[in-house]
Amino acid sequence: MQRRTFLGAVGASAGAFAVAGRPVRAATDSGRIEQLVFDSTASLLNADGDPVAADAGYVAVRAESTASNTNADGNGGAEAAVSYPADRPIPLVAAADGVVGFGAPIVSDDAEFNAGNEEFVLSVLDDVVGSGTVLWDDSHGQYYNSGRHSEFIDYANGNGYDVAGTDDLLADLPDADGVVVTSASESFTAAELDALSSFDGGVLLFTQSDYSDYDATANMNEVAAALGAPFRFNDDQVVDDANNAGVPFVPVTDRFDPDFDYFADRPGLDFEIDPSKTYTVDVVSVTDGDTVDVRFPSGYEDTVRLVGIDSPEVPAARDAELAEEWEGVESYDYLGQQGTASSAFATQALGGATVDLTFDPNEPLRGDYGRLLGYVAYDADGDGGRDTDYATRAVSAGRARVYDSGASRHDDLLKRELRARFEGRGVWAQSDPEASSEIRNGPVDELFAPEAATVATADGRIDDERVPVYAESSAEQRGGSVRYDDLPLVGVDADSRVAMVATPLLDDDYEQSQGFPADTSGYGNFAFVTNLLDALSMRPGAVVNDGGHGQSGVPLGLDGEDLPFYMRYLEGVDTGLEQVNDLGSGILRLGKALLVTAPAEPFTDDDLDRVRSFVRRGGAVILVGGALPAAQRRHLNDVAAALCSDLRLNDDRVVDPASNLAGRETIPVTSNFDDDYRLFSPAGGHGRGSGDDGEDDDSENGRGRSDSPLSGGRGYGRGGVCRADGHGNGSENGGGKPGRGNDGDWPPGNGSDGDWPPGRDDGDWPPGNGTGSGWFDNESDGQSGRGGDSDDESSLVGGLLG
Repeated sequence: MQRRTFLGAVGASAGAFAVAGRPVRAATDSGRIEQLVFDSTASLLNADGDPVAADAGYVAVRAESTASNTNADGNGGAEAAVSYPADRPIPLVAAADGVVGFGAPIVSDDAEFNAGNEEFVLSVLDDVVGSGTVLWDDSHGQYYNSGRHSEFIDYANGNGYDVAGTDDLLADLPDADGVVVTSASESFTAAELDALSSFDGGVLLFTQSDYSDYDATANMNEVAAALGAPFRFNDDQVVDDANNAGVPFVPVTDRFDPDFDYFADRPGLDFEIDPSKTYTVDVVSVTDGDTVDVRFPSGYEDTVRLVGIDSPEVPAARDAELAEEWEGVESYDYLGQQGTASSAFATQALGGATVDLTFDPNEPLRGDYGRLLGYVAYDADGDGGRDTDYATRAVSAGRARVYDSGASRHDDLLKRELRARFEGRGVWAQSDPEASSEIRNGPVDELFAPEAATVATADGRIDDERVPVYAESSAEQRGGSVRYDDLPLVGVDADSRVAMVATPLLDDDYEQSQGFPADTSGYGNFAFVTNLLDALSMRPGAVVNDGGHGQSGVPLGLDGEDLPFYMRYLEGVDTGLEQVNDLGSGILRLGKALLVTAPAEPFTDDDLDRVRSFVRRGGAVILVGGALPAAQRRHLNDVAAALCSDLRLNDDRVVDPASNLAGRETIPVTSNFDDDYRLFSPAGGHGRGSGDDGEDDDSENGRGRSDSPLSGGRGYGRGGVCRADGHGNGSENGGGKPGRGNDGDWPPGNGSDGDWPPGRDDGDWPPGNGTGSGWFDNESDGQSGRGGDSDDESSLVGGLLG
């Protein structure tokens, strides 16, 4: 079983002392743990599968009153979530007769150990086991196996237990005093269930939410039933918009039942690091170009994954490499060579050095595998000052790429990467995006639409003429303030240059090479989205993905690390993909279209002003949603409203029991297209239709787009900005893709014959600072024109770098 994770920052704490060779947090003066954090948690039900009574005596922990539960995977029938009434407390932990059930794996290595989770679970062990041997079941396909609980296991072993993983539960159970079972993707045999039912030791059961159908609720409930527990696990996800650790799907709570002796404050795990401080540490070893081990003055050692960058993997770690992450590079052998060179670069700069370690305010303290996420600054010139940032130096030298997360330094590092790519430094010496193989660029016959919702408008239903893609007739709408018979998955607002795509069509979670059980490479998701943004945009450039509004690690949020296969696809059709975190950094100038997916944080007024300016100057905005939590849906809809578009993401879910991917009804498959829209051919293969303009007034006849393939030449407008919908009288005379300039190369300089896209007679890419017609007329922000001779200093990249 897998899931996405949200890693909260670990704050400062009291003094530490050693338990099992690890620093631990000393007990506070309160005498009680302050709160528990439940990352991706299910709720609990009674033994009949109904909501637990408010006064049930076996519930130890309840969610706050602001929490609710949702059917995150959209499954129906036996796998449907059971809804809790608004006035009923939602149980998260229950205990009876030596069996304890938890709604989430709250002590996995990526848990927040500054919150009290590990102290709480240790107290549970003390109550139901006491001491001795505890088996951690690894024999039923668990994702959250013992290896992903190493920190807690070390902590428990330092407190009187012998906790160890087992691959043969039936054989090892008779000698155990307790057993831990996490979400089991493989069912238990009858013999195993019989053995558990007669086991007289303590049992801890950890499930997880049904996000993306990662849960194994049925298997876990078989175990709970065999043990005679009065509770069962719900096939749901608990969310809390008010009390959470940063996002709604990580609720926090202090609603503890004092009748249970589980909540005493005691020495717990903590790594005694304050992320607001700078630490001077010694580098004791260099793993590769982005990972080092460091020693703190106290003697404590830890691993630091250098935040904001990613270096090529060394040949021995080739299985961890993904060539699609490296623009214009397809050879794994070459990346392995560059991984070796990056490791040597890091060893020369950092090996044995004393460095200053700092942390990013936008990033968690720890990432995958429990490693610290930090920046290191070192003495590069021998003057004694540790004033050279390693990440900056590595990216500038082409020894690392920018890692597309929410890091605060992302955009500055990206500007340096752009220059390194342009100059062919380091790994970029053999980067040639123009030579990248064209992939997946066939006709769009079908789309798969994971975690889909429907598109609505501010006034209710969207007009059919604005919908290029519907779900199949077999699809079902679950919930929704706006109800439909035919379910629209994509809506277009041509006049505002905005589209709403109510499903994350581009997410690499659905790539077979990333572990998805079906091959999705034959679907037309990439070509459709590319045709859509090309049709809406009136300017050249890259596709720019917004990563600065908390998209990393939240439901349906996509940062650049979720889009490597789409980036490779775009290279094959002569387009780039970049991420922008700060919309005022200048990166947005590179774009022809902005992708905004599931923002966990609202856009500021300044952000919205910049996006409006981008659209006024010809850019398109593609809003990408799905069945989102309320806050993310609201943030996405606020962007649409700020752009004077009436498009909205509906508060529903689309499932299809008949037409779906990999047998999952939450991933509908559709070919229900409006072919009047010229969005279903290979990208780059459509022409622009022409239609008569409608009237630009407050009447029902708005100004139609006469130059767009969005309706096959049928102009469609909305009566000007924020006015009533209207139609132009277009005729379908769009042909093949228009010609290019004299030299025909893309991206363009200022070609001389006026065709689109222009050629590059007078300049190379990025465009020069010529005095001819710019991308934008009379720009106040210093955007370069398209004319003039271009070198790296006069290019747009050069301009971005100052």
